[in-house]
Amino acid sequence: MDFRPMVQASLIERHFKPGQAPKYYLSIPTTPYSWHMYVRKDQLDHYRRRAQAWREFSNAMSDWVKTNKEIERLLRQLGKGRCEKLEIRRGKKRRKPSA
Repeated sequence: MDFRPMVQASLIERHFKPGQAPKYYLSIPTTPYSWHMYVRKDQLDHYRRRAQAWREFSNAMSDWVKTNKEIERLLRQLGKGRCEKLEIRRGKKRRKPSA
């Protein structure tokens, strides 16, 4: 992955009236809500490229996390296979001492 400038946001296209040109907003996640910032036409290409870069980065990180979890699961299986089997003996039930 090469370095590309990003914005941690999604680009949203909204149609408020039929036949009217769409409006674009950046959906910026914050805790616990997200807020929307209007994107002007002259800034649309700039933010579209940066939002796309963020989406690709997020998807790549998601794939990486899934791969790491699978590797960890397989390594744990290998480790279990190499372990000695232990026999657990349970002692006899103790009787209450008679008085």
